[in-house]
Amino acid sequence: MVKAHLLVDGIFEVDRRIFLPESPASLYDGVAKSLLIIDGKEKILIDTGIGGVPEGSQFDALRKMMKITRNSSQGTKHQLAELGIRPGEITSVVNTHLHNAHCGCNNLFPDAQFYISREEFRAIDELMGDDPNQTAYIDENFGRLKNVNRVKGRYNLTESVTIIPTPGHTMGHQSVVVKLKNYNLIYSGDVSPLKENLVTRTPMTGYDRKMIREQMKKLLKVENAKWIFSHDNSQLSLRQAYVAAR
Repeated sequence: MVKAHLLVDGIFEVDRRIFLPESPASLYDGVAKSLLIIDGKEKILIDTGIGGVPEGSQFDALRKMMKITRNSSQGTKHQLAELGIRPGEITSVVNTHLHNAHCGCNNLFPDAQFYISREEFRAIDELMGDDPNQTAYIDENFGRLKNVNRVKGRYNLTESVTIIPTPGHTMGHQSVVVKLKNYNLIYSGDVSPLKENLVTRTPMTGYDRKMIREQMKKLLKVENAKWIFSHDNSQLSLRQAYVAAR
């Protein structure tokens, strides 16, 4: 039987308008989450958390914009240990995309197979070519990975875990649907980082907000589904998975 666990790596304080661009300016405590899937011998992690911002003056603005905190019970490595799992036991990692709030702990899993959209790398190459000093992507989080599978389109990682391309927030963004015993669990990444994004059909900031809205519509077609929102601070366990109105 497939099992799932929602992990919390830490909290990052940002302007709420990053998630809901038309809302008034205010600070929001975003949660950096991961989803652990145990499927037979496979231990799969969907996103790895936010980790930390690297040293270096080029990251001063990012460090100032994104204050990261975690309490004693949080942290990707710590929460895996609470489940009796060592980082080396993770067989696969799926990054929805490579912004640091989703791949900041990638280097904890040097022996895992990574599944990242081919389009994500293409977009990164173009962005870095235009601006070598950009900080939307932090190379330290993905540049040294050994086992990278560049996913093209829809991909069945196991019989129960399916990667679905959902471009818009980034051109290589992907979401994951997990078949559990009684329902399908959608980990939508930044298609809908907060419940409010989905309820109001409001896309967050990104490459193409109209395209993000189309990905919401696509994922809403999944039957018997519950949603996990990647940064919503009111949803910290699978018990709080959300059944969306279609």
